[in-house]
Amino acid sequence: MTDSPPFAVLEDLLGCRTDDPRLVELHQAYGLDAPATFSDRYGVDAEGVDECGWSLVYKATARIPGSYPPPRVRGRGKLLGYLTQIDIVDGYTPPLREGITIELSEPEARARALESRVAEYGNIVHVLERDERTMLEARYHGDGRFIWFSLRLNELDEDDPELLRAAEQVRVTFPVRTIPDWPEPDVNEPFPPALQALNAYQDAPGFGEIDFEMLDRFDPGSVTANGRTDAEREFRVFAINGSGSQIAFWLVHEGLPAEQQPVVFLGDEGDVGAVATDLCDLLYLLASGNGPFEVIMFGVDEDAEPQPGIAAIAEVHFDRREGRTPEAILADAAAEYSDVQDRIDVLGRW
Repeated sequence: MTDSPPFAVLEDLLGCRTDDPRLVELHQAYGLDAPATFSDRYGVDAEGVDECGWSLVYKATARIPGSYPPPRVRGRGKLLGYLTQIDIVDGYTPPLREGITIELSEPEARARALESRVAEYGNIVHVLERDERTMLEARYHGDGRFIWFSLRLNELDEDDPELLRAAEQVRVTFPVRTIPDWPEPDVNEPFPPALQALNAYQDAPGFGEIDFEMLDRFDPGSVTANGRTDAEREFRVFAINGSGSQIAFWLVHEGLPAEQQPVVFLGDEGDVGAVATDLCDLLYLLASGNGPFEVIMFGVDEDAEPQPGIAAIAEVHFDRREGRTPEAILADAAAEYSDVQDRIDVLGRW
């Protein structure tokens, strides 16, 4: 299909969730990839038909009542995003509104504008329409050449009271994982044998370029800034990185020891993510030369220096696992435990 869809069709989809059948149908009709899902709340993805002059911008988070925070696939996997922006460039032939097409000159746009400003690189931006829900902008180069029209959702600030009230309603609809009622942590709780071996390995050859530092014991009382005791019963911090981010077991499975619980990253600046389904997978991740901080912040480094000594620890203390690539380890962890981000929100880490 090469004809551009009417602008009203695209506009009607603005704000829709990425699993909306109408969005899926539009993507299929124009040969686009399926609407995006996201591993974290900061993801952005754009899909469009260049020759037809239109694209759709998806974000993991849309800060509008009823859509924040975004729900997860299966309640634990990736985030379902939202269509938050429609961009129109050269090649799009239908009108956007009466008298508004890509032929609209900069002086004409200026005459119609509710307000105007000079943006980065000297671009001129004219706000053509604005209501409670959306804003339509036209952007031009400083010499008057057309760049694009952009229709965007009007999002609220993260601390907006209306948004926070709506967010609580969403959390009730999509409840967080039920956590076992753990006893108070024992300050003398010993590391599992494999973790003790990893600690000893750190003191001998070390971890190479991996930003990962083992503690000598579990560190209770450090997960939240507000002293929530339920949080301290739920997480067992056993390592940090150079900036003070934490690596911990997340105790979500009743009756299982710490080494069989998922491993999560709790960033010092708010980045949170699942890095391994258990200690064995964490060892294989480290053995690849990738650490929790690196993979959460930057993704897998295929050129990282392998650490065969750490792989040997995994094989001594656990059944050998074939084919545990860093990509597979992260994908399995995210599929089951990415809701750690939602849990930390509830506990009030910051």
